[in-house]
Amino acid sequence: MKLEKEDQEALSPYHRLSHAIGWFVGTVYFVVFECAMVLGWIAFNVGLAPTHWTFDPYPFPLLAVVLGLEAVLLTSFVLIRQNAIDRASERRNHLDLQINLLAEEEATKVLKMLGEIAVHLKLPVHDPDNKDLSQHTQVESIARDLRAREKKEGE
Repeated sequence: MKLEKEDQEALSPYHRLSHAIGWFVGTVYFVVFECAMVLGWIAFNVGLAPTHWTFDPYPFPLLAVVLGLEAVLLTSFVLIRQNAIDRASERRNHLDLQINLLAEEEATKVLKMLGEIAVHLKLPVHDPDNKDLSQHTQVESIARDLRAREKKEGE
């Protein structure tokens, strides 16, 4: 959490603003706000306004332009926010991988030491998988095997 907070603080004000807009766009509040603005625009321009002064008569070409521009900008804000979320997720996944590799290495050492203790105390070991599990895990070969399976399934 501390690292993520530091990442947020390191963002430029423009990125923070785009993240806030991207967040707001994905809420019900934005949908309600958007509907109210469009309905207000239409009501004003069909003569329901007290002054009967319209600036965008039916079929509301200016409204279409404004909504089109808004769609492009809001899509950009959402994509900027999504890219930041993806980068943070990648960092977390990489950290998880590193921690898992360390845990695997530690577990392998512990199993190896337990096996040595069992041999030293002349205790019978009934688990046939113990020898395999106490060997160093070849992460690179596992990754290659996974890639090969993915390619084979993709064909």
